[in-house]
Amino acid sequence: MRKSRTIGLLFFLLIGLWSSGPRADVEVQLDGDHVAGISRMFQRYHISREPFEDAHSALMLKHFEQQLDPGHFYLQQNDIAEFQVYRDKLDDLIPRGNIDPAFQIHRRFLQRVDERDELVKRILAGKLDLSGDETVLVDRREAPYARDDKDAEAMWVKKLKLEMLEQTTSGKTEDEAKEALLRRYHSAHLRMRQYTRNEVVSLFLNAFASTYDPHSAYMSPDELENFNISLRLSLEGIGATLRWEDGYTIISSIIPGGAAARQGSLRQEDKIIAVAQGKDGPFEDVRNQRLTDVVKLIRGKRGSQVRLAYLRRTDGVREKRFEVTIARDKIVLTDREAKGTVREVKSPERKIPYKIGVAELPSFYVDFSQRHSNPENYKSAFRDMERILKQFVAQGVDGVVLDLRDNGGGGLDEAVSLSGLFLERGATVVRVKDYNGETVSHDNPNSPVYRGPLVVFVNRYSASASEILAGALKDYGRAIIIGDRSTFGKGTVQNIINLPAGLGALKTTVAKFYRPGNGSTQNRGVEADVVLPSLNNQMEIGEASLDNALPWDTLAGATAVHKPWGDLTPLIPVLVERSRRRQSKSAYFQKVSQEEQNYVEKQKGRKEISIKQLLAERTEAEAESPHKNGAGGERSPAPGEAKKPPAPDHAMDEAVDVLVDVIRLTTGGRNIAIGRAG
Repeated sequence: MRKSRTIGLLFFLLIGLWSSGPRADVEVQLDGDHVAGISRMFQRYHISREPFEDAHSALMLKHFEQQLDPGHFYLQQNDIAEFQVYRDKLDDLIPRGNIDPAFQIHRRFLQRVDERDELVKRILAGKLDLSGDETVLVDRREAPYARDDKDAEAMWVKKLKLEMLEQTTSGKTEDEAKEALLRRYHSAHLRMRQYTRNEVVSLFLNAFASTYDPHSAYMSPDELENFNISLRLSLEGIGATLRWEDGYTIISSIIPGGAAARQGSLRQEDKIIAVAQGKDGPFEDVRNQRLTDVVKLIRGKRGSQVRLAYLRRTDGVREKRFEVTIARDKIVLTDREAKGTVREVKSPERKIPYKIGVAELPSFYVDFSQRHSNPENYKSAFRDMERILKQFVAQGVDGVVLDLRDNGGGGLDEAVSLSGLFLERGATVVRVKDYNGETVSHDNPNSPVYRGPLVVFVNRYSASASEILAGALKDYGRAIIIGDRSTFGKGTVQNIINLPAGLGALKTTVAKFYRPGNGSTQNRGVEADVVLPSLNNQMEIGEASLDNALPWDTLAGATAVHKPWGDLTPLIPVLVERSRRRQSKSAYFQKVSQEEQNYVEKQKGRKEISIKQLLAERTEAEAESPHKNGAGGERSPAPGEAKKPPAPDHAMDEAVDVLVDVIRLTTGGRNIAIGRAG
């Protein structure tokens, strides 16, 4: 085994939906030669080194059909039967640059979209019997396709009946419900018809990559820029999030501190109808244009101007046209930055409250370009967390909760460096085995900033780099892990391989990573020491639920490489028991536990459910869910309007209480962090 410094591979699970302004590399038209070359490159770098053969061909065909029609509402059995001619031929066609199957299947799909569009209009124009009751499938991923047009109509009648009942039980009249459904499907079908040639080929390439593992993918130029923005947490534009609905680009939210927020004219729900460049450029009508195309027109270089024409309801009914000029600027996505707060927790055994630092880390971000050009001042998770921990130490905190909930990963360098804020210099954080079987050890290059009691808070959506950090801190006996039963279980490494200009990139699984204790996190994740009640514990969430996930293993022939920081295992039974006692007295945790129990009882072995029972369960769940905080769908506050206080985070309260228990058990309540920063 050889040692080396970190090599810049990327760990990540979730990608933000941002895109950037105009790029120098204009997207080129993907053709068969491109696909053939990309497929060869993929096989050369993928960890499995498997050739693309008949078994992959059959799976690719299925995945492509699923991407187009995941609910099996459009294609029919005779379509699927016709496509079977490609079942064992794609592995022969793709190396020759023949991508005709993608377009043939997509043309048939669009034909079915047009037919279903007319069918929806015809069904909703008539009278739907909402008094009866029928059964619907709980999961339609493996549902049979319609046998013929008659079977398709029966399927859609049942589908629309369920959706009509959902609308009417929420207070709409039948006419209002029908109008809402017509708008919904008009919008959905319009989006389906807007697929470009490159988007169809992208789907085809992604179907190919997914036959190897669930995290490999082809990334279009737009998707590559999305990924880069999610890592650097910044872009240049006006500072607004957008959505597409009924042919309109609509303002979903205004980013605080951004150009649009400072200008002050745009509001949530405004409909953008035209875009012009500079002070004098002509307006281009953007109604019915694809959202990605509208985004490219709106975003651009810092300091340049864009003019927007938009519609706003002025009296609740009529829409009035407005225009605004906005100077584009750099937008920092502060909602994904690391954040730190200090809580005071009163305790009967101390006159002075405990000071608990809560450090929230939503992702492992880093601005690679700035790191190279401006190494003394660039944006990164490590630098932000280092600053937060130093502030905690200066304030004399008694302990720290590191919140990694919903953190899907990011840069490997960041995970290693950030782990070093809590571990001794030289500690091995993670080992990576690549497609050649070579193992590289990544060691902590830093001295610890914080040495005191530590709790790491995770859930099922904590993945990849989060699992490196949590796994290392657990293996070294450095922290107590609390949260869902285990993390996501993504123990693979993806490398971003840039393709020639205008072609995007390949995201290819090239390695697996292993904890200091020698086990992989793949499929199994990092198990919590103190498990909190959560519906996530019962749902199919995580790597093990994904198609073609690579198996769990250990680093064969290797030994554990860590020297424990301490031994927290004797504390765990006491912490678990104290947490259970608190949970038993908490109305919140009692509701969550009941939610778990109800889910298990209702979902166990159930494949079908009656429409009315399904609606009743949904209504009950919405009314009783302890997670309901009233935030969903609410508008953003108007300028000068006070924001509502955030909803209580009872789970975090329990994490803080567990940390206080750790402090009591390990230090007798004394503060041991002050003056010990490295």
